Amino acid sequence: MISSRIIDFFSQTHEIPQSEIEILINLVKPTTILKGEFLYIEGKTPKHGAFVLDGILREYYTDAKGVDYIRRFAYQNWWMVDLYELLHEKPALCSVQAIEDTNLLTFTKKDCELLIKKCPTAASVLREISAAEKYSLAKNEKKKRSLSALENYETLLQNHPGIEKRIPLFHIAAYLNIKPESLSRIRKQMNLTKS
Repeated sequence: MISSRIIDFFSQTHEIPQSEIEILINLVKPTTILKGEFLYIEGKTPKHGAFVLDGILREYYTDAKGVDYIRRFAYQNWWMVDLYELLHEKPALCSVQAIEDTNLLTFTKKDCELLIKKCPTAASVLREISAAEKYSLAKNEKKKRSLSALENYETLLQNHPGIEKRIPLFHIAAYLNIKPESLSRIRKQMNLTKS
């Protein structure tokens, strides 16, 4: 059962009561977004949050010159939601787009409100996940700024082996905040070092 994946994830830190599990399973909706499609768009109010079953999403914003800055990638068993934006119907600060066909479990503002009202344990876990995600993003940004582009690329490959075969290199370059040509040089340098 697909929705049991989200229960397994929630249960890693807290034991979820059976009554809440039944509600939670009925709240999430299996959804597929195809490569290039959006979960939500910068400046528009998000209609859904999501739990990634498989596939990859990118979260990014675009500056005044039209340059994309990728904040993060979301892989299998990751969340893609800003609870503040979703619950308070605020315009999204970033866009979220599928890099490959991606299967999700989605939930709406109404689903979140029902979860908070009827599932205190699961709601507590969701709030913890949201807070941990914000902390992790800030920590990752700080770390990215303190390392060289080569070190950041090596870290990405270490944490997600094979990811360079699934994510286009221009997206990886945008994530590293460098030009694609610079990433090509880094990759050549790494290949020479291995030889």
